[in-house]
Amino acid sequence: MHWIWWVVISIVTSLVLLPFAKITVNLIYFHDQDNDELKIKISTFFGLASYRINVPVLKIDEDSASIIVKEEQHSAMGDTEKTEKFTPERILNDLRKVKDFLVHVVGFHKILKRLLGKMSITKFSWKSIVGLGDAALTGTLVGAVWGVKGSTLGLITNYMRLKVVPLIEVHPNFQRLTSHTELSCIISFRLGYAIIAGLQIVKHWKKRPRFKDENLYKHNGI
Repeated sequence: MHWIWWVVISIVTSLVLLPFAKITVNLIYFHDQDNDELKIKISTFFGLASYRINVPVLKIDEDSASIIVKEEQHSAMGDTEKTEKFTPERILNDLRKVKDFLVHVVGFHKILKRLLGKMSITKFSWKSIVGLGDAALTGTLVGAVWGVKGSTLGLITNYMRLKVVPLIEVHPNFQRLTSHTELSCIISFRLGYAIIAGLQIVKHWKKRPRFKDENLYKHNGI
């Protein structure tokens, strides 16, 4: 009978400590000419539980103007591998779903901003090498890349907590056409903040009659 109490106490303790668990997201993106690779690792409980997503192949099908993504997922439940094809129609459909979601959630921007404000960036490195084979054009491109990186960093510091000095580099290659980028970022936050954000989304969900949505789509020819 005593073991039942121990199980109950363990479950209650886990539920109490769960909101305080730190979630760490390690994001690595690599681009070199036509080669792209994206790695995302999500871990918690000091790395005891982790989930990894690896997208080693990202190609464009010129015949159908589709993006082909090969994705690998690794977790305690096992490893999976799948290949998905993102056609223009599918991308537009996904954008409609996102738009519909934003319409349904009242004050979503405030909820997201509040959640991002609780996130800390403990590593941020973004290195690039670009070139167009011409000195003047390459110089203009380097300035544009610096502008994009500066604006991106400004948005990040405006919404999130930057705990480290970011490493930003842009190097020109005047001799040949070059497109190379390495991005590494580590983000951490408490699970409780994500739970609160999820509850707020449910609370502010604006229900609408289904037939209105269908009529709206038909009227717009969607």
